[in-house]
Amino acid sequence: MARLDVTARWLEHGRRRVEAARPRHATVDFGLTLLERDSSIGGGLLAGALAYRLFVLLLPTALLFVSGLGLYAGAADKSTSEAAKEAGLHGLIASQVASASADGARWLVFILLIPAVLYATATLYRALAIVHGIVWEGSGRGARVTPSGIGMVFVALLLVIAAAQIVGSIRRHDQLGGLSALLVYLVLAGGAWLLVSLQLPHRDVRWQALLPGAAVVGVGLLFVNVFNVYVTTRLVEGRADTYGALGIATALLLSLVIVGRLIVFSAELNALRAPPERSA
Repeated sequence: MARLDVTARWLEHGRRRVEAARPRHATVDFGLTLLERDSSIGGGLLAGALAYRLFVLLLPTALLFVSGLGLYAGAADKSTSEAAKEAGLHGLIASQVASASADGARWLVFILLIPAVLYATATLYRALAIVHGIVWEGSGRGARVTPSGIGMVFVALLLVIAAAQIVGSIRRHDQLGGLSALLVYLVLAGGAWLLVSLQLPHRDVRWQALLPGAAVVGVGLLFVNVFNVYVTTRLVEGRADTYGALGIATALLLSLVIVGRLIVFSAELNALRAPPERSA
């Protein structure tokens, strides 16, 4: 109990010092305002909802990719393992994809998954629009699902996947290309989110006002990707018999929660930095 009391007093003392510095430092005031705004709208809950929608989208998208990979392997007269390696998949993930894509009725699965992916994309876009409406306008009631918005979400997903593949290719073929690979990923991932942000509620501001949030998402996705490549994947591959699919699912959900938090934070950052709406 004594340690808890000391810790509580230490935290309270730190909180008072931060509050005292708020009037003197604009950066401290901005940070606290951002935290207060996030707490008032339930940023953590919104991030969890986005993580769920991302999972709902990634599940049929991954199955569509796997079935398409199997169809490509059959048309090119190659084994599914070879097709998986050509797609840049290695280790445990390549073996799991190759095993799944070797199942029969691939054409039927591929055709049925197309509308499922479109529906999941539409629900994700609607969730994003509601979150941005809450952040920017205080309410998500006016959120509308538009074909251009759905298409931009799908394009952004493809760009992020392509960025990961390009970075992996640069790393494998050029040992000194690490910096260029990072820049490519940041530009593609951040640019992809900027395109999506333009389709979401953001008051009447120019696209330049959305750049800070796009940069946050780009940098955040880079760290998530690096963590998954160097930590999560190797951990799961090294203990595949112990963790298996459960370990992969846990790592995936953790990554999606972080991505959801990045999206909410980027919207809050842009909304707080943007100039106030002009009165009529």
